[in-house]
Amino acid sequence: LDSGRVGVRVIAWSACVLVGLVACKENLQWEIAFTAEELQGRIAREFPLVHQGKVARITLRNPQVSLRPDSERIGLRADLEISSMIVSALHGAIYFDAGVYYTADKGEFSLVDSRVGDLDLDGVSDQHRDLARQLADQVFGSYLDQLVVYRLDPNDFGESLTKSVLKEIAVEGGHLVLHIGLL
Repeated sequence: LDSGRVGVRVIAWSACVLVGLVACKENLQWEIAFTAEELQGRIAREFPLVHQGKVARITLRNPQVSLRPDSERIGLRADLEISSMIVSALHGAIYFDAGVYYTADKGEFSLVDSRVGDLDLDGVSDQHRDLARQLADQVFGSYLDQLVVYRLDPNDFGESLTKSVLKEIAVEGGHLVLHIGLL
């Protein structure tokens, strides 16, 4: 065979493979989506979160997850209790938001870069509320940044495949969506 014919065959086969891949592209991409309720069920297993300091004990209970369509972050509200021997117990609610990070070798989705958005404490002035919010951000930031939202099941073929071909994590339309694809 002459080199011109070989070159044409290589180009023809390459074009066929490329057309085939483009045609199959839809079949090589899919999504796994979680609602706020599904995430809440998983996150609730990790609560209550308790931090015992030298002066006070801070407890978070009853997490409520929210997924806003206009945000890439997961929202989290929890009941808050601060107890101390110095003052009577304080009760209220704390509001966080956090990004989601994927650790491929563990197949885990964790919260990351958590931030306290608001703090509502009964009977506490605005001045003291700001101080309490800053303290809560320091205390619970590290706890929340390690909170596993979802762990892929290595015994589930689809989820174990996800581990190696995850393309993007996004909050879309009130769902946490895992975009998976070979292309």
